[in-house]
Amino acid sequence: MPGTQIPSMPGGYPFLGHALQLRARPLEFVQALRKRGAIVAFRLGTMDAYAVNHPDLIRQMLVTDAKSFVKGRMFEKGRLVARNGLFTSEGDFHLRQRRIIQPLLRRAHIQQYTATMRELAHAQVETWRDGQDIRMDRELFDLSLATVTRGLFSTRLGEDGTAAVCRSLPVLLEGLGRRAVAPVDLLDKLPTVMNYRFARALAQMHRVIEDIIADHRIRPASSEDLLAALLAARDEQTGEGMSDEQVYDEVVTMLIAGTETTAGALSWACYLLSRHPHIQDRLQAELDAHLGDRDVAFDDLAQLPFLQQVIAETLRLHPSTWMLMRSPVTDITLGGHILPAGAIVLFSIYALQRDPSLYPHPDVFDPDRWSPERAAQLHKDAYIPFGAGIRGCAGEQFARAEMAVILSVILRRYTLHPDASGRPARPIVRLIPMPSAMPLTVHRRPHGRGSQEFR
Repeated sequence: MPGTQIPSMPGGYPFLGHALQLRARPLEFVQALRKRGAIVAFRLGTMDAYAVNHPDLIRQMLVTDAKSFVKGRMFEKGRLVARNGLFTSEGDFHLRQRRIIQPLLRRAHIQQYTATMRELAHAQVETWRDGQDIRMDRELFDLSLATVTRGLFSTRLGEDGTAAVCRSLPVLLEGLGRRAVAPVDLLDKLPTVMNYRFARALAQMHRVIEDIIADHRIRPASSEDLLAALLAARDEQTGEGMSDEQVYDEVVTMLIAGTETTAGALSWACYLLSRHPHIQDRLQAELDAHLGDRDVAFDDLAQLPFLQQVIAETLRLHPSTWMLMRSPVTDITLGGHILPAGAIVLFSIYALQRDPSLYPHPDVFDPDRWSPERAAQLHKDAYIPFGAGIRGCAGEQFARAEMAVILSVILRRYTLHPDASGRPARPIVRLIPMPSAMPLTVHRRPHGRGSQEFR
């Protein structure tokens, strides 16, 4: 019945509420919230907050009643970096931007960029040696950054610009993650080392991208890239294009979404395969049988079902973001409870996709749970690694294709093993959960499939 009491999370502190738990042990905390019920009340500082944990209620927020919610506190903080990009914008403006950007990330454009993904992956893998210990998290961050910057800017970023983006992105993401769960906004303004580093990284990013946009206006690229497409794109309903300021916002959004998100997912996929050799063997057998001695192409991706299952299971265990927020614009009934206008409403994709009532043995890496027979038995709204509804990630298909191409290139050439220490990786939770240092040992496959001579 609407108006009934919402269960509360115990263990908060005066003036801080549960902010310390959410900040210190975020993944454990959101899973503890999930265990308390479909909706659970808690506090962030002096602010009331609610965790929504049931897939039907999450769908109501993201799809059925999406217009009754704004993105809320987490995305307000995101405006410090992405300003009014697709990640943070609201209402009619968000829909306009999505209409402009979505066509740039459809099948034809993804197909166009597949060759670049493959070329850059080959170049990275060519530097590895048989038996070498590789910091896979760093390698895949560098590769993901190279892929997104080549797609966005062609070859215009240059070494200095690339170095600036590499320095800035992790600092900005860490800063945004801290700000989203801070109990009071005043902490953002204190003269701390973290706040200084954040401001410096933001200024660096701003300078690099503004210079590239200005250069693009003066000297249009000879080859088509996403930046040129953004500058030329028009709203199909109004015929209007984007200002340089709006192009900047969307470029920053794409850099954030296309680098750490993809790098994190790829790193976890490699890590999980290295610790499940029977799954890695099966995936390599599928790649060899389907591709023979040729290289992977875009049209192959749909013909590699076990590769897609490995990607799906990796994204279930390690989704592109661990937690998102919304805020109702008016009082709204959700799951028999009334949530007040302006409240902080949290939902955790990480906790949802590890719910044992939805996924048997949820912590087990089991790509076969995505076989057609077993996948049909899963709750259709319990798997949302890229979000859902009108605010779901516009670049999801691009990211999935990039993961598939890069994994294919790596596994055709090398087999992955844990390094000698055997030390497990752990999630480092920022805005996007990234793995800790991940050294893996790579061993050259006997026949070296996917090597240079087959391209």
